Amino acid sequence: MGTAEQTAAVPPTDELSGLIAEVLGVPEAALTEDSGPGVHESWTSLKHVEVVVVLEEHYGVALSSREIKSLTSIAAVRKLLAAKGADS
Repeated sequence: MGTAEQTAAVPPTDELSGLIAEVLGVPEAALTEDSGPGVHESWTSLKHVEVVVVLEEHYGVALSSREIKSLTSIAAVRKLLAAKGADS
């Protein structure tokens, strides 16, 4: 198993994944970088809105409706926050 495969299989364990896990009511270990709305059973449309509110409040960012629609995974959230200069 190569390094990339090992990394993809390891659940994220950091502040961002912790926040998302808390909103979804699941352990961090249940999430991967690919987890997102429609992918993870706990990440419903209502929970997506809750995740967005928590992200905006915690990281001090404002997300447009276009940006919110682009949040299809934890990796996408991480990328967007980095683009906005927020440390995730």
